[in-house]
Amino acid sequence: MKKVLGLLRHGEAGFDFESDFQRELTAKGRSKLIKMSDSLFRADFSPQKIISSAATRTMQTTEIISYGFPNAEVTFHQELYEADSAIITSKISEISDEVETVLLVGHNPGISLFVSQIADQGYLSMEPGMIIILELYIAHWSHVGIGTGIIKEVMI
Repeated sequence: MKKVLGLLRHGEAGFDFESDFQRELTAKGRSKLIKMSDSLFRADFSPQKIISSAATRTMQTTEIISYGFPNAEVTFHQELYEADSAIITSKISEISDEVETVLLVGHNPGISLFVSQIADQGYLSMEPGMIIILELYIAHWSHVGIGTGIIKEVMI
């Protein structure tokens, strides 16, 4: 069996906010995400579930991307803000096994480190708005771990 996991680093965000948590997407970031949503559709990637950090920029990213996936269940999680790969792994392991395809929207450096560990390769630094789709060779989301997947596609 296999599962499919998409990982999206939030879109480009501005720096003119009181706190990092409240940073919003720039116009350029929004535009790139709209194009990325079209690319995901053409790539035949259709998540059943979208999980996202609760930071402003990731929520805005999720809103733009999820427009193309009206049937996806969308949830926001405070603990994914500045999450390391262990927290990301923990959150993914909680997903119901009935779900086959998931998109996670998060932040660097945790999301990049997570991809590198799952694909068991050197560190791959994801830029804002970049998506990596992994095929995971697991039957249960709780089995996600080092070397359990391969990179199927990278979208910049």
